[in-house]
Amino acid sequence: MLGPYSIAASDPLHLPSHTFTGGIVPPLLGWYNQMKQEFVSARLLYHQAMEAAPLDDRPQHFADDEVRLYDTLDYPAFSIGAERLRLAFRTAYGLLDKIAGFLNLYFELGNDPNRVDLRGIWYANPRKRRSLHPKIADRQNLALRGLYWLSFDILGEAREAADDPNDALAPEAAHLNTLRNALEHRCLVLTIETFGARNDDGIEREEITAFQHNTERILELVHEALMLLSLAMHEEEMRKLRHRGPDALILKATLPVYRRAWDDL
Repeated sequence: MLGPYSIAASDPLHLPSHTFTGGIVPPLLGWYNQMKQEFVSARLLYHQAMEAAPLDDRPQHFADDEVRLYDTLDYPAFSIGAERLRLAFRTAYGLLDKIAGFLNLYFELGNDPNRVDLRGIWYANPRKRRSLHPKIADRQNLALRGLYWLSFDILGEAREAADDPNDALAPEAAHLNTLRNALEHRCLVLTIETFGARNDDGIEREEITAFQHNTERILELVHEALMLLSLAMHEEEMRKLRHRGPDALILKATLPVYRRAWDDL
């Protein structure tokens, strides 16, 4: 909740201190760094899109000058602001698969890193999704369970017999999934309004004000997922600490805070 607190203007959350064995340092910090940077970039794109909404009287962006587009008479909303909105949605939604990849690495689930997603990562067989992965099923980690249930809110319940996005716990999850697939694989046109627009011509349309709401929603859900991921790792590291033997040899290493050198780019 925002308020008169300085922490509301910063993003200090990161991974906890963690241990590993075998002398190989897993790239967990770098992985989380990248996901966090992509999220804050998507968040900025969203706010920039709101500042340059195509429905107001602001002058168009210089990148839109002399760009020839034809009016297809379905009230399209073409602008750099609209594309920023689309990029914010795509970037945020794409982080879900990267969170799944992080879980696969950290909990050593053994899945093919090129075929993991947040919908199937919880299962012994991510394709069939019948039984939970044995490394997850009995794990006493409330934050991890929270992330498991949140994945239902975002993507729907992963069942072999009903493998479609309409079985989601959150009613908007099916639509978010449809928007993402349209953005990535088909043609989604944002419009000023949808009155009289055709739905049978191979183009999918979304009113831009509705798409703004859906972009904000996916940003909220991904932000929560990143927080739960960090908390789940914290609980796991506390469990390791409690079960560590008295003769364990621990070598400590500390990394400095990253100093940005390219902020003016």
